[in-house]
Amino acid sequence: MARLAAALGIGLGIEVLEAVFVVSFLPPRWAARIGDLPLQPASYLVTLLSKAEHPGFEGQVGYFLFAVVLQWLIYSGGVYLLLAISGKKRDAVSGQ
Repeated sequence: MARLAAALGIGLGIEVLEAVFVVSFLPPRWAARIGDLPLQPASYLVTLLSKAEHPGFEGQVGYFLFAVVLQWLIYSGGVYLLLAISGKKRDAVSGQ
């Protein structure tokens, strides 16, 4: 359970740092080009869902928020897998 909490926290941290970096440190010209890249893995699913035309969904703002949350979960899943692999290696070394 601790591994899952750590993965969710690290994934959220990555998402926040990405947003701060794109908004604060990049010139506006670059931010327009790079701004969509962090959402790429989640954007395909969100685009597919938006084509289903759920009426209203808060004027499509809900899809943007869904993309951010989905991206956070994707990052957290990747971090969780890395933590699980490193935990198995640590257990294998200490078990010898």
